[in-house]
Amino acid sequence: MSFYQDLPQIHHEAQQMFESCLAKKNGFNDFGGDEYQQGLEVLAKSLDAADDLNPLTAQIMRANIIDVLQSRLSSQYFLAENPSCLDTDIQRPIFIIGMPRSGTTALHRLLVADDYNQGLEYWLGVRPQPRPYEKEWSSYLDFRQCDEKLKLMQQAAPQLKDIHEMAADQADECRLLLMQSFMNVTFQSTAWVDDYEQWLLGADFTAAYQRYKINLQLISNGDSRRWVLKDPSHLWAPEALLATFPDACIVQMHRDPCELIPSVASLVYTTRQIVEPDIDKHRIGRRELAQWSGLLENLTAFRRSQLALPVYDVSMQQLQQEPATVIKNIYRHFSIDDERPNLENDIAKMLVGFKQDQQHSISGHRYTAEEFGLTNEDIEQAFAQYQ
Repeated sequence: MSFYQDLPQIHHEAQQMFESCLAKKNGFNDFGGDEYQQGLEVLAKSLDAADDLNPLTAQIMRANIIDVLQSRLSSQYFLAENPSCLDTDIQRPIFIIGMPRSGTTALHRLLVADDYNQGLEYWLGVRPQPRPYEKEWSSYLDFRQCDEKLKLMQQAAPQLKDIHEMAADQADECRLLLMQSFMNVTFQSTAWVDDYEQWLLGADFTAAYQRYKINLQLISNGDSRRWVLKDPSHLWAPEALLATFPDACIVQMHRDPCELIPSVASLVYTTRQIVEPDIDKHRIGRRELAQWSGLLENLTAFRRSQLALPVYDVSMQQLQQEPATVIKNIYRHFSIDDERPNLENDIAKMLVGFKQDQQHSISGHRYTAEEFGLTNEDIEQAFAQYQ
């Protein structure tokens, strides 16, 4: 199998699968602009160059590429059907950034529980389209297919639910939109693609974030509520994010790297060992340590050079112990809803689901640095600038 040589066939298969979902989509082959082609080609060549890509992982990567191309087709189809969505103004979105396993998901779902906010539901991230009324979601084939796929994934790896629970109707990471440009860490977390990984570190994300914004406009389709978005991949290009959303409100989450890096490694290992049972844990540990320490060092330098950046810092420990205070402080810091009369009552409602999630998170997810070939000293040294 040659990924690069098969790209025309892969596009054709994506179009066929997209058409099969709805008769009136027959013949629709608009994948959008060409901003995605470089990333896709680099990824394809990197997969071809990999000497340790097992057949099942290769099949999964091919299926992932086809799925992302279908996502682009979905965006283009519904943009053509709903051109006025591009008139939607996205004002002062909240971006939650930080390394994975630092509490970003918990804070994200907490803030999305505010009726004044909106988040990116998983199924709409996979198949972007104007968000229907929630009570109608189960009647949409795109929703049902996404729901079934996630359930099959959880059956294959039940422990994933303890690490990062995903559901079609739940707000999740906006990586799902950035993947449309084939510029996202998800690909290198699924297979060893060293050339792609190096390319991504120096890539220009400007066009990717422009498409990302268009997808948000499509999904909200006139809904003026404030967006709350989160994904660790924003660490790759804070400059492009801010150029696209100059009024963004940024919240950076923090956690002790000695706790965080083994947790990240455990997440990557749990997903990859489904199809690579003999995968080298130590290799995962080394890669995750180098990747995230380097990205955080770059972000720290960027923040030091841009002292006026609209950033508010929150520790994972603070969020766990004082979630109501964290919400108030974020809103106060960015002067959000200063005049809201029932903020205290609204926060109390938001905390109901948060407390349930916190109780669920006290689970059997166990890991150590040593099982991934690391020591606390290794991690502390790598994050010396961050400390």
